[in-house]
Amino acid sequence: MKKYLATMLAFLFSTQANANSHLSYAQRFHHHSHILDERRDYSVHLPANYAEHPGQHYPVVYLLDGESRMLQVAGIVEAFQSKLSAQTPEMIIVGIHNTDRMRDYTPTHYEKLPNGEQAPWREHTGGGRRFIDYMTQELMPIIDKNYRTAKPNVLIGHSLGGLLTLDALAAHDDFFQGFIAIDPSLWFDYPNYYQRLVGELNKPFTAPAALYLAIANNPFTPSLGRDSSHRDRLLALKSLVEPKKGGDFLMHSEYFEQADHHSVYHLAVYQGLQWIFAGYSIPTDPQILQLKTVKARYQALNQRLGSQLTPPYAMLEALEKKAKHWPTMQLSTTEIQAIKQYFYPSTHRD
Repeated sequence: MKKYLATMLAFLFSTQANANSHLSYAQRFHHHSHILDERRDYSVHLPANYAEHPGQHYPVVYLLDGESRMLQVAGIVEAFQSKLSAQTPEMIIVGIHNTDRMRDYTPTHYEKLPNGEQAPWREHTGGGRRFIDYMTQELMPIIDKNYRTAKPNVLIGHSLGGLLTLDALAAHDDFFQGFIAIDPSLWFDYPNYYQRLVGELNKPFTAPAALYLAIANNPFTPSLGRDSSHRDRLLALKSLVEPKKGGDFLMHSEYFEQADHHSVYHLAVYQGLQWIFAGYSIPTDPQILQLKTVKARYQALNQRLGSQLTPPYAMLEALEKKAKHWPTMQLSTTEIQAIKQYFYPSTHRD
C-alpha cells in the first residue's frame, strides 16, 4: 500500500495530461533545517479554490509520513467538501517527508526491543522533541509566511508517527489544536514512556487540544510476535487519561475491531477529522436549521479548537438556492438568510 501511494503521489506531482498541460496535485519544497542540520523536504496541497478567494484563511493539516500519505489524506479532505453541508473546512495540507523516521518520531533514547534484546536501530532514537521543535519553530513559520493560514492546526501521525503525535500533545503548547494519533507505537520504551505520557496528559491544559485516538485490532507486537500488548495498552490508555470536565483537553478513542495496523489509517483519518470538526456542517433537518442552532454549534466548535471558523458562504448560498428551487425540501430561506447575515454582515465576498 505504501509503495502504491508513493507511486501515485509522484505521478500526481507531475503527470502530463497532454503535450500542452500538466496536472498538479501538490507542490514539493525543501529547505535547510538549522535545528536538525539537514535538508528537509515537504509538500503542500492547497484547497481547490485557494486562488479564487484571496481574503480567506485556512486551517492546516500537518501530515507525518507525508511523502506516502498526502494523496490519501487530501482525497479525504476534498471528499468532505459537500456543496450543501461540508463536514470540515477546506484545509491546507503540509506533508512532512522523512529522512530518519526512527530518530525523529521517538520521544526517548531507547536501545531495546520489547523482548529485551538490543534493537538494531538503538543509536537512532530519541529525537522526537527536537523534531517537534523543527515543525513548530522552523516549518510552521514558513507555512504561515507563505500561505493564508488560521487555527486550528491539526497533526496526524500513524504508528511511530502516532507516538510523536501523542508526544506533541504532551508538550502542552498551543502550536497544534487537533491531534489524530493512529495506532501509536506505545510499545516503545514501555513502561517508562507510557507512564510519563499518562502523567503529562493528566496535567491541566492551558490551551485547547482535541485528541482522536484510533486503535486497531492488532494481535502483534514488535519482537514479541503474536502478542496483543500493543493493542491492549492503547485500549487501557483512555481509562488512564481523564480529561477534566469543562477543561481545554478533549479526548475520543475509537477501537476498530475489523481493521489491522495498516488498514486502520484511512478509517481513522476520515472519522478523526469528522470528530475534530464536529459542529462544522450546517444541519439540513428543517426542524433544526435555525440561526440559534448554528450559532451554538460554531461557538462550541471554536471554543474547542481555539479557532474562528465560520460556515462557508458559498455553502449557505447553495443551500438557500436549493431551498428556493425545491420547496419540498422544507428548508427555511428566512433562517438561512439570518445565518448569512449573522456570520457575514457585509454582503461583499472575495
